[in-house]
Amino acid sequence: MAALLLVATPALWSCNSQTTLQKQLTAHQDQLKQIDEDTIQSYLRRNNLLGKATRTNSGLYVVSVVDGTGAAVKAGDNVRLKYVGKFLSNGAHPASDGYPASPGDPRYPQGAIFDNSADNHTPCGCTVFTVGTLTAGFNEGLLLMRVGDRKLFLVPSRLAYGPSGNTGIPADAALLFDVEILSIQ
Repeated sequence: MAALLLVATPALWSCNSQTTLQKQLTAHQDQLKQIDEDTIQSYLRRNNLLGKATRTNSGLYVVSVVDGTGAAVKAGDNVRLKYVGKFLSNGAHPASDGYPASPGDPRYPQGAIFDNSADNHTPCGCTVFTVGTLTAGFNEGLLLMRVGDRKLFLVPSRLAYGPSGNTGIPADAALLFDVEILSIQ
């Protein structure tokens, strides 16, 4: 019995460490939810879009620029689209439980373009994506579109690349995508 307790003790200790880490991550995520919300609201105000944006339950904001009349996009569809991705934030956030303050990454200024389908050197300046294989926010936004739609997606960091970031995208960055659906293939 004593041997079992000695063997189980490290496992119990590691569970408690995970709980502490999980609490820190949850506090960080809660703080970023508010930071992202403030960032998105500020963008909407500056661009006179407050009454035109729809917020989904996940926190994604969608602004309709052009309403198409074509088929609705469904999960698993291959969609041909044009898009431009910009930074809404560069991952900056104040100090929180266990995390130091971060000024963000100055290499990624707000409003800077980080991706553009026109850079793919195709005749249409477009690309094809399979719905369901992209970030949560981009996938969710696509599922709210029809062929011919052009919409803005204001994506909180947790629905983009989150705390890990991605090549060319800093951790905890909120993103904006301007997306036009050309066709479903």
